Amino acid sequence: MRSRRRYLAAFVLLVFIFTGICLSNLLAGKKPKHIWKFATLGQDSIKMVSTLTVDLTQDILNTTNGDVKCVWYLGGVMGDEEDYVTKMRIDQLQGAMITGTANAMVCPGISVLELPFLFNNWDEVHYVRKKLRPTVDKLAEKNGFKVLTMVDVDFEHFYSSKYPMKTIEDFKKSKVLTWHGPLEVEVLKALGASPIPVNVPEVVPSMRSGVVDGAISPAVWWLAAQLYTITLYINPIPIRMDPGLVIVSMKSWNKIPPNYQKGIMKLGKKLEDFINPEIRKINRDSLNGMLKYGCKEVKMTPQEIEVFKKRTRPVWDKMVGKVYSREMLDKVLGLLKKFRSTKS
Repeated sequence: MRSRRRYLAAFVLLVFIFTGICLSNLLAGKKPKHIWKFATLGQDSIKMVSTLTVDLTQDILNTTNGDVKCVWYLGGVMGDEEDYVTKMRIDQLQGAMITGTANAMVCPGISVLELPFLFNNWDEVHYVRKKLRPTVDKLAEKNGFKVLTMVDVDFEHFYSSKYPMKTIEDFKKSKVLTWHGPLEVEVLKALGASPIPVNVPEVVPSMRSGVVDGAISPAVWWLAAQLYTITLYINPIPIRMDPGLVIVSMKSWNKIPPNYQKGIMKLGKKLEDFINPEIRKINRDSLNGMLKYGCKEVKMTPQEIEVFKKRTRPVWDKMVGKVYSREMLDKVLGLLKKFRSTKS
């Protein structure tokens, strides 16, 4: 009798699996009513990019019964992230995965999350992201965009082909590139650098040719771009947290029925909870891989770190009214204070 039950359970499971496969195949072959073209700087070789794009595409296809199909343009073939926002406004693109300056264009104020040494750990990031999400959604919608998923790209580090990047003198001597917007520029200036603006597609050739010799970057991106092969030093001090947004234009969003919208938002939040821990692991593995390859890890004393913190802290107030409001800064600081008080 027990054996018969096991066979029955196995049969039911196989039916569900077979039905799911058939349904996915049918939806994949169905002509969609809407095609959403997405762009990202991320490359297919980056696991978190391939996972996010594949999973989100399939989930949206399933949730909309095959009516919404996502097509992704990877590796910056559609230009810089600012270009994506511009193209979304004229409907050349319907969606994008963005960071940095593009984030600020979509959701004014989100740049506050990139302040140097704002967060102490990922638990703080997770708490603030969850609490701030309604505000982010509201600001983005006001500007004509819908946030599907909010991701934590990385606690970013310093990379250099020449200097350890642990003293002000290192930054003064370095030719440090910048592409992440005005906040990054001010942080680098505070540390003594004279940042050189470089568009993202030009980062790799600029580093390899010696036009620049240093940068702030997520570990996974630096690894995927194979820039570790010319990197002498990695300073893993977590200079900033880099938030990312997966967005779609409100014009495209409003064309699909409410039940589809509800389903997509539900899967977006679910994917958010799944993908962020994965991204952190991928970045840790990427950093460790580059160090094993032979890049030298720079270690800073608490006193040296304190110098960095003191020099960059004025940037918090300097950028008020430029890339975020005082209200937004106070809100984030209030959330951090509340979270830290519960932990202490």
